[in-house]
Amino acid sequence: METETDERPTERLRGYVAGLLERWRDLTEDDDTSPWSTGPLIGEARGSLIYFPMRWSMAEEASGFAAGLARSMGLVCFDPQLNKLRP
Repeated sequence: METETDERPTERLRGYVAGLLERWRDLTEDDDTSPWSTGPLIGEARGSLIYFPMRWSMAEEASGFAAGLARSMGLVCFDPQLNKLRP
Protein backbone atom coordinates (compact mmCIF):
# COMPACT_ATOMS: atom_id res chain seq x y z
CA MET A 1 0.00 0.00 0.00
CA GLU A 2 1.32 3.43 -0.94
CA THR A 3 1.45 6.23 1.59
CA GLU A 4 1.36 9.99 1.06
CA THR A 5 5.14 10.12 1.19
CA ASP A 6 5.36 7.67 -1.73
CA GLU A 7 3.17 9.82 -3.97
CA ARG A 8 4.95 11.13 -7.07
CA PRO A 9 4.56 14.82 -7.98
CA THR A 10 1.77 15.59 -10.44
CA GLU A 11 2.61 16.76 -13.95
CA ARG A 12 1.49 20.30 -13.09
CA LEU A 13 3.72 20.36 -10.04
CA ARG A 14 6.67 19.05 -12.03
CA GLY A 15 6.07 21.90 -14.50
CA TYR A 16 5.97 24.38 -11.63
CA VAL A 17 9.26 23.13 -10.23
CA ALA A 18 10.79 23.29 -13.72
CA GLY A 19 9.71 26.94 -13.90
CA LEU A 20 11.30 27.68 -10.53
CA LEU A 21 14.51 26.00 -11.67
CA GLU A 22 14.56 28.05 -14.87
CA ARG A 23 14.87 31.11 -12.63
CA TRP A 24 17.24 29.65 -10.03
CA ARG A 25 19.02 26.35 -10.39
CA ASP A 26 18.87 23.55 -7.86
CA LEU A 27 20.97 23.85 -4.73
CA THR A 28 24.43 22.30 -4.87
CA GLU A 29 27.16 22.08 -2.25
CA ASP A 30 29.19 24.82 -3.94
CA ASP A 31 26.28 27.11 -4.81
CA ASP A 32 25.44 30.26 -2.94
CA THR A 33 23.20 31.80 -5.63
CA SER A 34 20.22 29.49 -5.17
CA PRO A 35 17.46 30.56 -2.78
CA TRP A 36 16.53 26.95 -1.98
CA SER A 37 17.89 25.52 1.24
CA THR A 38 17.33 21.90 0.17
CA GLY A 39 17.89 20.06 -3.06
CA PRO A 40 16.93 18.65 -5.36
CA LEU A 41 13.85 20.84 -5.23
CA ILE A 42 11.58 18.21 -6.82
CA GLY A 43 12.44 15.98 -3.84
CA GLU A 44 10.22 18.22 -1.70
CA ALA A 45 7.14 17.51 -3.86
CA ARG A 46 4.46 14.93 -3.06
CA GLY A 47 1.38 14.59 -5.25
CA SER A 48 -0.01 18.08 -5.77
CA LEU A 49 1.91 19.68 -2.86
CA ILE A 50 5.42 21.03 -2.49
CA TYR A 51 7.08 22.51 0.55
CA PHE A 52 10.41 24.13 -0.15
CA PRO A 53 12.44 25.96 2.46
CA MET A 54 14.36 29.04 1.34
CA ARG A 55 17.44 30.85 2.50
CA TRP A 56 16.34 33.81 4.61
CA SER A 57 18.49 36.25 2.64
CA MET A 58 16.63 35.44 -0.59
CA ALA A 59 13.20 34.54 0.77
CA GLU A 60 11.38 37.75 -0.17
CA GLU A 61 12.49 37.69 -3.81
CA ALA A 62 12.13 33.93 -4.25
CA SER A 63 8.76 33.65 -2.52
CA GLY A 64 7.37 36.52 -4.60
CA PHE A 65 8.54 34.84 -7.79
CA ALA A 66 7.25 31.44 -6.64
CA ALA A 67 3.81 32.88 -5.82
CA GLY A 68 3.59 34.71 -9.15
CA LEU A 69 4.59 31.60 -11.07
CA ALA A 70 2.04 29.53 -9.15
CA ARG A 71 -0.69 32.05 -9.94
CA SER A 72 0.24 32.09 -13.64
CA MET A 73 -0.08 28.29 -13.73
CA GLY A 74 -3.42 28.20 -11.90
CA LEU A 75 -1.84 26.91 -8.69
CA VAL A 76 -2.30 28.16 -5.12
CA CYS A 77 0.65 29.27 -3.00
CA PHE A 78 0.45 29.22 0.81
CA ASP A 79 3.15 31.03 2.75
CA PRO A 80 3.61 29.44 6.20
CA GLN A 81 5.59 32.46 7.43
CA LEU A 82 2.62 34.73 6.69
CA ASN A 83 0.10 31.98 7.53
CA LYS A 84 -1.97 32.87 4.47
CA LEU A 85 -2.36 32.35 0.75
CA ARG A 86 -0.07 34.47 -1.39
CA PRO A 87 -1.80 36.80 -3.87
